[in-house]
Amino acid sequence: MKKLNIIAITSVITLTLVFLLMATPNVKAEENLKPVTLEVGVWLVNVEKVDLSASSYRLDFYLWFKFNPQEVSLSEVREFEFVNGLPTKYEVRVDEENGYLEYRVKGDFIKTFDFSKYPYETHTLTMELEHKSLNASKLILKADPTSSVDEGVNIAGWEIGEFKTYVVEHSYGDNVYSRFIFSIQIKRPTLSSFVKSVLPVTVITTISLLTFLISPQNFGQRIGLGVTTLMSATTFHLALLSGIPPVGYLTLADKMMISIYVIFLYNLSVSVYIMKLVDMKKIDEAQKFNGKAAKFLPALIAALVMIQLLLF
Repeated sequence: MKKLNIIAITSVITLTLVFLLMATPNVKAEENLKPVTLEVGVWLVNVEKVDLSASSYRLDFYLWFKFNPQEVSLSEVREFEFVNGLPTKYEVRVDEENGYLEYRVKGDFIKTFDFSKYPYETHTLTMELEHKSLNASKLILKADPTSSVDEGVNIAGWEIGEFKTYVVEHSYGDNVYSRFIFSIQIKRPTLSSFVKSVLPVTVITTISLLTFLISPQNFGQRIGLGVTTLMSATTFHLALLSGIPPVGYLTLADKMMISIYVIFLYNLSVSVYIMKLVDMKKIDEAQKFNGKAAKFLPALIAALVMIQLLLF
């Protein structure tokens, strides 16, 4: 009986040791499955060009990686790719012992811009990168808080807004990758946009409205002035949109020009009706109609302005 007890106790102890030995590698395996963290930082040196018609822009910046050499090798860190561009890059500093790798990057990047508020729009320029082969279960990117924009950055025709760095997860089917994004906002100067985009067509429209000061008997001059200024406004509209790619929606400039065309249509309709009254020898009635049409014009313009403000 004692022998049986000894054998049973020995068996329990042996099985316990076996389970403990089997459990130890599993713990290590679970530790190995924990994703490695790779810190990414950017210092923007310059934005050399913003090409709205091609939906592209050229960035010049320093890019660095901070990592633990015990967790990820330098060769693995080098295996990253830009998602929204194919710029040139070269290494400026490598410190494998301390886990640091830095590049100077320069090249074109692509992004679909939103022109719904053109010519008063704000755009976000981004640089996005991922690792080529290590997904989020193996490698997690982290934004370095020391990232910044150089004080000398200047973009002709644009005002520079806020910048930020952040990390998102991007899925390719069942595969999920950690994606680092550096973004900077640019917007058009309000006064400059007004002078270049709104003021010219406002002057053209004002000139066309001078027809209300022309005598109804001179309806030929009235219609000629209205048609000439309408053609000028149409040409200006096409020139205004030539700086952006064809889009399938109305921009703010389009909505503004639609209001302008409504005013031109009203002006020409009044002139044509006055011409018919003059042809019928109803000069007094033509004078009265011209006066009423001129008085209604401010209300029409105010209504169109209110609609524009609501759409903006």
